[in-house]
Amino acid sequence: MDSLKKMKKISVIWGIVMILIFGLLTFVALNWKKSDREYKKLEELLVSKVTSYYESKYSYPTGMEVVTISLSELKENNILDELKYNDDVCDGYVKVSFDGVINYKGYIKCNNYVTKGYIEA
Repeated sequence: MDSLKKMKKISVIWGIVMILIFGLLTFVALNWKKSDREYKKLEELLVSKVTSYYESKYSYPTGMEVVTISLSELKENNILDELKYNDDVCDGYVKVSFDGVINYKGYIKCNNYVTKGYIEA
């Protein structure tokens, strides 16, 4: 009978530990997703600025041509001053390509985030 009480206590303790671990992991995942969302907004901002800039300055790429517009080029033309989330200042570029439709793909590199496929210049 005594061992049954011990097993019950151990089960309760393990249950509490599992709930705490699950809660902690959920909290971390939600915060991580939130910060990723903010960096995705920076990518979208960069693409938005490049879209209007590129359409006014350049002809569309043809065939396999890929044009890269950097953040520094946007700064030089007073299109965008900086890419920043909280205190994390980012650099980036947009690749413009054509495969029947004009495609814009933004890439940023920050201290705490890097777009998948980002290539250092």
